[in-house]
Amino acid sequence: MKRCVSIWWRLAHMAFLMQFTNRWSSLGWLSGKFVRLGFFVLFVFSIFRHVPSVAGYSLEGVAIFFLTFSLVDNVSQIFIRGIYMVGRDIREGDMDFYLIQPVNPLFRVCSNLVDFLDFLVLFPILGLIAWIFPRILGHLSAAQLAVNVSLYIALCLNGLVIAFAVHVLIASLTVRTQQMEETMWMYRDLVSLGRFPVDIYAPFLRTLLTFVFPIAVMVSYPSKALLGLLSPEKIILAFVLSGLFLAAALALWKNSLRHYSSVSS
Repeated sequence: MKRCVSIWWRLAHMAFLMQFTNRWSSLGWLSGKFVRLGFFVLFVFSIFRHVPSVAGYSLEGVAIFFLTFSLVDNVSQIFIRGIYMVGRDIREGDMDFYLIQPVNPLFRVCSNLVDFLDFLVLFPILGLIAWIFPRILGHLSAAQLAVNVSLYIALCLNGLVIAFAVHVLIASLTVRTQQMEETMWMYRDLVSLGRFPVDIYAPFLRTLLTFVFPIAVMVSYPSKALLGLLSPEKIILAFVLSGLFLAAALALWKNSLRHYSSVSS
């Protein structure tokens, strides 16, 4: 573990220097991220200027769903952004180099790019979450507050596991097919459905987003647990699904590496 942390820190330092060297480009990307976040916050507020609730949720309730989505998505992007480079790494032969290094290839791929711009975006997200918490949890007792917040944190971490598993599944398919862009953009489109409570969607789509593409488990379940709306059965289901998806993703990754053909072959 200490060795992995050391390797990650060195790669992160290299990524930071690269982003700092291209300061104006990085500033443009960062500004775009803040503008996008700001527009979605304004969008949520604009909705509630015309309706009192959305699927039974108040403004603060819908806001916590959106902010939880942003939190899980941004944290996952910080640590596994390197997976987005797998297609290029294969085409340029870097994957061959990763496979002979004395480190887990999956860890090396995930750590290949650390996006510090997403780290900076976390500050306003966490600030807004801290601002909303008293407004939606102020009526709870200390014991119930501790339970709800603990479940929220645990399910957010569980959501990160699911995000990691989905990215590994996509990377595994990329190793086999060398085609990644379409699959990754499909995932990005699907995960964007988690910006709002899945209760607003039709029952069939809710089922799809829970068991097939577990976006609901990844970003909606933490918010429901925080609001005290998630049953014990669904809490258990969330952890079971994340375990199954992670096991399937790792198995497919190992299988893909066994069938990997070097770019030079």
